[in-house]
Amino acid sequence: MVDHKFFFPRAAVSIIAIGDTGEALLLRAVLESLGASVRLHLPGTPEDILVCLKQPDNPPPYLIISGHGDENGLVVGEFDPEVTRMKLLDGSMPAEAFLGTVDLRDTVVFSTACCTGSGAFAKAFIEGGAKAYVASSGYPDGAATPLFVHLFFYELLVRKSPLEEALRLASLLDSDDELAFELFKPQTPEP
Repeated sequence: MVDHKFFFPRAAVSIIAIGDTGEALLLRAVLESLGASVRLHLPGTPEDILVCLKQPDNPPPYLIISGHGDENGLVVGEFDPEVTRMKLLDGSMPAEAFLGTVDLRDTVVFSTACCTGSGAFAKAFIEGGAKAYVASSGYPDGAATPLFVHLFFYELLVRKSPLEEALRLASLLDSDDELAFELFKPQTPEP
């Protein structure tokens, strides 16, 4: 990426805006204010989302999935069968839809979508090469989530904090554990 060659190198962050783009545009502005070079993806179908998650040649170091989630998975809405062949659960992509389709080597993936902080979602991203996966298993406050993301990336990009420390410091905002963003990482094999 050319921004790595600048006198003041810029970290690359990709955002996949699913559904309403308001949050994604806010996150883009916040990340750019922190010095990141942001690429915004606006997929139109569930298959387009999977295309965004398969970047074997030049994956971004950071990727944010900005959207909504529910107990069925990542909310994408209803689609005509002529538009998508994917099996959706009441307008949501279940975690199983991502298994075997993610290729994001060494990428830290952050999902703002509710209920995507499950072991099944984490497995799909970790098996797809992600360095880490951060998401909430519950229904975090939508108004507080961009602030949480701001603090998290401030720690990562500006203060150069390690991933675990960035999450811990951003979690200080969450005194009542309403956001409950969790970090999932690949398991290290036991000797």
